[in-house]
Amino acid sequence: MSDKLEANDCLEIYESRVRLGIFLAGGILLTLGGLLMTGACIGLLLGFLEPAPTRVRQFVSPILALLIGVVGIIMFGSATAQAAGRLFGSRHPVLFLAPDGFKDIRISSEWIPWSGILSLKDYRGKGLILEVDPRFVRKLRLGFATRFTSMASRLLGYRGLWVAAFPLENMSTRALLEIMRGRIERGGSSTG
Repeated sequence: MSDKLEANDCLEIYESRVRLGIFLAGGILLTLGGLLMTGACIGLLLGFLEPAPTRVRQFVSPILALLIGVVGIIMFGSATAQAAGRLFGSRHPVLFLAPDGFKDIRISSEWIPWSGILSLKDYRGKGLILEVDPRFVRKLRLGFATRFTSMASRLLGYRGLWVAAFPLENMSTRALLEIMRGRIERGGSSTG
């Protein structure tokens, strides 16, 4: 058996347990920060920390901070719960690279064909941004976190799906980019 990767091989890539643990610890801290912010705002609004606000102008800052705290609890809490499930659950691959396409279970449980990828960009060595054919993306069953991230990325000028490479075990972003570009070139030549 050859050490070289053949064109028909399917790569299964796992997440690093250490990196997931660090991500989980950060998620817990950020969720606790959101809880602290929310609790402090409720305390201010109810008059537990100082006299209760009496004018409309005094309500604006605590209510805005309360909303930010609640959004933080929801976002960071759900990311923390996902990380805990992946860290303490059974270990399985999260990224599959096959000759016909790829599947990242963090994005969708469905395969994305190489022919459906319009462009592939490295994002600061942390991950890849894949611009996928919009007609195909509409058919994908994307999770809430993926849809939210894509929407936020579009607001910041980034189009496409995000494949996080930093939590992957034994796989740098550069290596993943090279493998995916090679598969796209081979997939594009065999389909067109």
